[in-house]
Amino acid sequence: MYQRHQNLEHFIRVARNLFRARALPDAARQLAVAVFERLDQPSDDGKRNNERYPACDLLDSALAPLLGDSSGLGEAARTIKLLEPAIGWQRRTSGMYGSKDYIENHVHGMICGPGGMESRYDVQLGFSLLAPATRYPDHQHPPEEAYVLLSAGAFRQRDGDWFDPGLGGGLHNPRNAVHAMRSGTTPLLALWCLLI
Repeated sequence: MYQRHQNLEHFIRVARNLFRARALPDAARQLAVAVFERLDQPSDDGKRNNERYPACDLLDSALAPLLGDSSGLGEAARTIKLLEPAIGWQRRTSGMYGSKDYIENHVHGMICGPGGMESRYDVQLGFSLLAPATRYPDHQHPPEEAYVLLSAGAFRQRDGDWFDPGLGGGLHNPRNAVHAMRSGTTPLLALWCLLI
């Protein structure tokens, strides 16, 4: 029988608290409640994404500014660092308006979800990591999505203006809404969750 690793259990507790923050829109917090209720039941099929991508090498520099922070953001960064060897890495290879080299300059760390440290198909909890000066392509997906930022970064929804929710802030992407993100002069690091 599958038993969740204590470092993963700790990360889920820390992430749950970050997704409860008042800096997030109500819709993001409401989605997160449903995601973390489902994560109360561990589940794993044992299928791991084992491939590492060039952008994985950015993780240490993206986490570094937070490692000494005593807030929940710092705790999340320290726990991601502990989980790093078991994270399932993925990347997007399609979409419009992405920077020319965005495929090599981004990666997604799947913690709970298909191919992740806890591989399951009913929920996703992970993070996106973009190299500096990288624009992730416009994309959309049926599940709604919530984000919490661990670094500076800009987001765009539908045809709206770019905006930065701020460190510890977040956003909600409704079902099938076109959205994108981009980094500035430093790597972008943002947690996300989806209910499938």
